[in-house]
Amino acid sequence: MKRINLGNIGLEVSQLCLGTMYFGTKTDQSQSEKLLDYFTDQGGNFIDTSNNYAFWMEDACGDESETVLGKWLKRRGKREHVVLATKCGARPVDYTGDLGSIKLEGLSYKTIINAVEQSLKRLQTDYLDVIYGHVDFMEYPIDERLKAFTLLEEQGKIRFAGSSNTMAWRLAESQLYSKEHAYVNYSFAQQRYTFLRPRYTADFWVQILLEEEMLNYGKHHPELTIVAYATLLSGFYGKKDAAIPEEYDTEDSRLRLLALSELAKRKSCTMNQLVLAWIMAHTPRIIPIISGSKVSQLEESLGAVNIELSGEEHFFLSNSGL
Repeated sequence: MKRINLGNIGLEVSQLCLGTMYFGTKTDQSQSEKLLDYFTDQGGNFIDTSNNYAFWMEDACGDESETVLGKWLKRRGKREHVVLATKCGARPVDYTGDLGSIKLEGLSYKTIINAVEQSLKRLQTDYLDVIYGHVDFMEYPIDERLKAFTLLEEQGKIRFAGSSNTMAWRLAESQLYSKEHAYVNYSFAQQRYTFLRPRYTADFWVQILLEEEMLNYGKHHPELTIVAYATLLSGFYGKKDAAIPEEYDTEDSRLRLLALSELAKRKSCTMNQLVLAWIMAHTPRIIPIISGSKVSQLEESLGAVNIELSGEEHFFLSNSGL
């Protein structure tokens, strides 16, 4: 797998990022390490986690993914060979099984500082390559989070900051504020994005879609790297005769799936691979997050890096549907 040189910040990351949401819960330590070993053996170096993965699973609290990664990093001695990204802000303060009444930690200055310290301990490292604010909580002033990220950067505890699940206008507002006050700016934005377009009424809770406004912002701001999650909809594109997820169940989706299937056959690749190839061929560049519980699933996803789409093919997919 090739490395992408993020020239404006001097960082090299793999074309695909490994998501570790269910490491330590659905996927145990041993299997998680097999997946991590395979990903890095294939040239992958960009790894994504969070300080709340996966608190909603039975008997979990949110420590699990970072803890698994920390053990693997120490055992393999891989810390200097990976770009490690985690998130703060969406860890529950209390959780009784009802997401509708949950209270999240938020992004106050004190919370961010404490959250990073705890993540460093679980990950068994003294620095993070990227720390995201997991959700853009409007009730917490931009100044607080930027001040916290700036202090952490000055202390050498983070290298870069990112924002996740935010609107383009909010990101632009933050970048301007950073410039005016000499704070760290956002080098990464992580949003929900896949080939299918959701229903207008779809509810993704705190998750924010990657929309045209953010893509246009990214085109004119090369210092920002866009990362996409939920790219394969939990493997939906590879499940024969699977029902379209409710949030995407539209005539537009059915037509787009026909186009995807047609081109996948012509390219002799899987639909999962084609979705990833399509995302990677975007302008501005987008780095998709992939995951899985089996090495074979990662192997399929990594095959996407060998698929080249012509401009006409990318246009065909992008403009399919209603």
